[in-house]
Amino acid sequence: MELIIVRHARPQTVVNVDGIADPGLDDIGKWQAERLSEWLAHEAIDAVVTSPKARAIETVGPLLTDIEHEHEVVVDLDEVDRYSSSYFPTEIVHTHGGEYWDKIVAQDWDGLGWDDPATFRARVEAAWADLVANPRGERVVVACHGGVIRIVLGAVAGPDVGFFPINVDYASISRIAVGDDGRQRFLSINETGHFDADRLGVRGVMNDGGRVADAFH
Repeated sequence: MELIIVRHARPQTVVNVDGIADPGLDDIGKWQAERLSEWLAHEAIDAVVTSPKARAIETVGPLLTDIEHEHEVVVDLDEVDRYSSSYFPTEIVHTHGGEYWDKIVAQDWDGLGWDDPATFRARVEAAWADLVANPRGERVVVACHGGVIRIVLGAVAGPDVGFFPINVDYASISRIAVGDDGRQRFLSINETGHFDADRLGVRGVMNDGGRVADAFH
């Protein structure tokens, strides 16, 4: 089995909404999702699993249309901030987050609406173990979040790793192979070639996937 782990594309910023922040994708994120879909549509995808958040579901929305599949929501694949009323994209939270960033620095998990680290890791590892033990198909797309992916990659790397020491980009792909004996191994980490190329040739448009400083202003 191959589990194709996708980080959501770039979302909108949402601050102090009434309830839980659940932003969709911004314009660059929608472009990233389209490029991701065009890439993965060439593969024989048997199933698509997502977190419950809009940004994860919208990232694979074009793919679901292309392959004519429904998606399964796994609640425990939600990000650490699953109860927060604000969402700041990772790359700007330290510069634009204000009080929200101050609470992150202070590790005020309850004030943020975040899980504490131990709770977060335990639920993600349990969700991942279920995906491995109960295959949804031979090739399964799992659309979720950066923090979730770092826990999953850490679990594959070894029991003492914890958070994997490498961040993954928006709409990136990481692949894990699972053998018949349940053993897991890395096939790739943080693929972003689909921003520059298709299955037939190279494209130069937005070749950094929108990760330029000016895009955030």
